[in-house]
Amino acid sequence: MTIHLPEDLERFVHEAVRAGRYAHEDDLIRDALEQLRTRTPTPTPGLGSIGAMRDDAELLDQITQDIMEGRRTRTLRLSPDE
Repeated sequence: MTIHLPEDLERFVHEAVRAGRYAHEDDLIRDALEQLRTRTPTPTPGLGSIGAMRDDAELLDQITQDIMEGRRTRTLRLSPDE
């Protein structure tokens, strides 16, 4: 695998290795990716859009409330007399 980094990040990686914080560039990249993986929520398989919305429950509540309000104020079917 080849990874292309902007110059400032490439310099950061090389400096960290030179300073002895990591033995090799690969070690720093592996450590960074493992930290990212632990901080990133794992999507729940099979939930689709609902799984994506799990982390933003307030937005989902607001959307649901807007839909319910729309149902109350809108006539969905006309009665036979109308």
